[in-house]
Amino acid sequence: MRNSERRQQCRVAADRRGPAMPDVYLPAMWPVGLQQIIADWYKAWRKRCLYRQLLALSDRQLRSRDLSRPRLRERAALPLRQIVAEQRRRRCHERVA
Repeated sequence: MRNSERRQQCRVAADRRGPAMPDVYLPAMWPVGLQQIIADWYKAWRKRCLYRQLLALSDRQLRSRDLSRPRLRERAALPLRQIVAEQRRRRCHERVA
């Protein structure tokens, strides 16, 4: 499957399974898409905080959790926008599958 076909499938799946529009839309409500964007950035920030907290553990504790320090360092150094992009990509592929 080509990349363009996969993107089209993701768009179609997002259209079908996107956030449900409430029965009554009040002008004071913020856009549903904005809520999803804010949630994505917050989750990415929390993930990065978790990676940084895990780096404080000893090597023995990391091994018991099947984690590697170099991989955690790499994940903790990622910019938030890249973590958000990975989350969205993963979510899109889960919806298609």
